[in-house]
Amino acid sequence: MSHWIVTTLKATSVSHFMTGSTWAWPLCETLHFVGLALLIGVVGMLDLRLLGRLRHLSYAAVHSLIPWGILGFVINLVTGVLFFVGAPDQYLDNVAWWYKLAFLGVAGLNVLYFETTQAKRALAIGRGDDTPRAFKVIGAVSLLSWFMVLYWGRMLPFIGTAF
Repeated sequence: MSHWIVTTLKATSVSHFMTGSTWAWPLCETLHFVGLALLIGVVGMLDLRLLGRLRHLSYAAVHSLIPWGILGFVINLVTGVLFFVGAPDQYLDNVAWWYKLAFLGVAGLNVLYFETTQAKRALAIGRGDDTPRAFKVIGAVSLLSWFMVLYWGRMLPFIGTAF
């Protein structure tokens, strides 16, 4: 099945653009890095606050940065899809890509759990307040997950196909 997906995607105009242009891939790499900086910068601050650090800031103050993190995520989603369509054979059989996706899933489930069960409670965390143990666990899972997304994403060209 992956052969069919690779063949189909490589035949698209998007794939030809990504691999045939001298500037498309480097531009997307640059935008992907900018997106990561926005996303990880905001997520990192939120997670550190959930871990009980950055106590000089209220959680609400850090939470106000979320639109920037969402912008970073959208940039990375768009550029990531462009990378995948441009060179699907570099990803589908690459164990690092699958680990990256798995940790993206863990990060996504973690934030979904937090936003649906704890977010309102977190907004009450004021300056100087410590955080409950549940928030610390959520923050630690998030930091670890995003670190692993970064790690496995960076390992993509080095680990290659391992299946």
